[in-house]
Amino acid sequence: MKIKLLFLFLALTVSTYAQKPALRIFYGFSDAELLENEELDGSPSNDIENYYELGAEVSIPLSKKISLIAGLTYSKTTIKIQNVFYYNEINNKSSMPHFRYNDLEILSIPILLEFNFWNYFFLNAGPVLSFELNDPDIEYSQNGIGYHLGLGGQYNVGDFFVFANPYFKQFGTIDFKDETRDYNLSQFGAHVGIGYQF
Repeated sequence: MKIKLLFLFLALTVSTYAQKPALRIFYGFSDAELLENEELDGSPSNDIENYYELGAEVSIPLSKKISLIAGLTYSKTTIKIQNVFYYNEINNKSSMPHFRYNDLEILSIPILLEFNFWNYFFLNAGPVLSFELNDPDIEYSQNGIGYHLGLGGQYNVGDFFVFANPYFKQFGTIDFKDETRDYNLSQFGAHVGIGYQF
């Protein structure tokens, strides 16, 4: 009897961990920040506003617990740039700080390895290739190779599933431009979405 129960437990465990190819779509939100590799005195400050992501990913099983994740993600945000001060030559006075706004749109390609554990949880990590959609030559361009680190959970209902994936991500850690000052969009955020296993 004990052997039969042990065999049944092992069979259920293996079948639970058995991976199938899957397609998932998600919406992402985050607390984002534009980091400079070198901050100069008198340089403007930058705030990220209205950040969101939309994406689709394909999961390809490599083993019972490990999958390769590849996809496309569209990201959009507004950068609020505040000049510390500017000098008004007419009145010979320093004026109040002023703001300007730049939209930033990015198309990124994550290539992640995902490790599944305890039936409902996963870790994922890997490089993210990103391309600036507005103007690749702008000062805040995120063209380059960044990285993604995440921990998430998934709940299956038949072949469908819902998931949440909190993450840390940075764009353009290795950028495609030779600049003296680099700006890297860094995020603590989460993806929430639905998927289907084939």
